[in-house]
Amino acid sequence: MRRFAVFLGLLLLFLLEGTLMEWVIPDSWQNRVMIAPHLVLTGVVLAAIFINRYQGLAYALFFGFLQDFIYYGHALGVYSFCMGLVGYLSGSLLRRAHKGIAVSLMAVAIASLAYDSLLYAIYYFFLRVTTVDFEWMFLHFILPSMLFNTLLATLLYVPARKWLEFSVISRETEEN
Repeated sequence: MRRFAVFLGLLLLFLLEGTLMEWVIPDSWQNRVMIAPHLVLTGVVLAAIFINRYQGLAYALFFGFLQDFIYYGHALGVYSFCMGLVGYLSGSLLRRAHKGIAVSLMAVAIASLAYDSLLYAIYYFFLRVTTVDFEWMFLHFILPSMLFNTLLATLLYVPARKWLEFSVISRETEEN
């Protein structure tokens, strides 16, 4: 039951990412830099940290494939691969770490940086969709997106932590 609740929460983040987030980012920002809000990635990283890395991987693969299918048509599986890899690694690397706000926000920042960089690398080297050099892409897209997603993670941290830790505690009491 709790997995379904986490799934619905991530589905809500997916819907917010595709609809309302375009209105939140001012148009004056979009003239100088490009910002891609990754609410689902933030939710997946927090789920991988607070629940476990396998559920983070499952959520990442599902929602990454959903993003591939709905938003991006260049090649199916690129976003699911990148989100799955980043979600699994963030849950795996922080398995035994103290799960405080600083560690979680740093994990979201690094995950956003790795996610966008990995997407760029796949589209640049393998699919030849983009011809923009990495320096320009880093300064005008990856870095602003990372900072914006870290800000979003700061706003989502407290409710997500309470909700995800509650689901883990109630699942452990149900199993006992």
